[in-house]
Amino acid sequence: MPELPEAETMARDLNQRVAGFTISQVLLAFEKIVASDLKNFEKTLVGHQITKVARLGKWIKFELDSGGALLAHLKMTGQFIMGDWPGHLSGQWPAHTRAAFLLTDGNSQQTLFYRDIRKFGRLRAFPQDELLSFLSQLGLGPDPLELKPEEFHQLVSIKKARLKQVLLDQSLVAGLGNIYVDESLFAAGLSPYRLATTLTADEASLLLSHIKRVLNESIAHRGSTVENYRGLEGPGSFQDQHLVYGKHGQNCPKCGQALAKARVGGRGTTYCPICQK
Repeated sequence: MPELPEAETMARDLNQRVAGFTISQVLLAFEKIVASDLKNFEKTLVGHQITKVARLGKWIKFELDSGGALLAHLKMTGQFIMGDWPGHLSGQWPAHTRAAFLLTDGNSQQTLFYRDIRKFGRLRAFPQDELLSFLSQLGLGPDPLELKPEEFHQLVSIKKARLKQVLLDQSLVAGLGNIYVDESLFAAGLSPYRLATTLTADEASLLLSHIKRVLNESIAHRGSTVENYRGLEGPGSFQDQHLVYGKHGQNCPKCGQALAKARVGGRGTTYCPICQK
């Protein structure tokens, strides 16, 4: 599933390519990809200019000149690609594309497709008043790249749960997922089993510094392409820099002992039982 660096990369790519364009037509090849009011989906979008594309946690937000927005959550295999306008539902669509947006800017036009092999991703469109209500209900926590150490410590240390589980809670910190939690905990030498309530201020500060470093390094490498993720300009390469994620059974890069695999909070977890006691 795309996490913060992948969503950030995709949002930056999209902002460069589609900001300033107006959504002129919308075609849905798979209507269930829309999770908001289907009847008003096209009405909310068509005729409005995309003013900016930004990331919101793991979400991608297309801001509109109306004050509303198109929101996309890529889930497991969602991605955006550019192509040629199919004209109608029986036209030429790229494989596995579920929605098409015809974008115009004066005499120029381009087509943005939403592609999703497994169909788990969702698109939502809201006018301004409904958008604010939805975002409030969504209840996303602060962005880890914007957190200060004392804020981070206060957020995570009040939860009576395993540290890995707490870091994955989007209502506490928005954007972290399995890859970057495993990598950050290993870098900080903290066990995923550690109770978050036992985290000291110094440990929280160290962990946050590694979270920010790992996320920024991944963004610089355009994210991690472990399976299906691709930005508009191609796949990421940070998977080549992973130290522990998906490497259970291999030797720990610090101590040489075998990396262990476990389930923490229902999620597959790779860690070093020696370095992360």
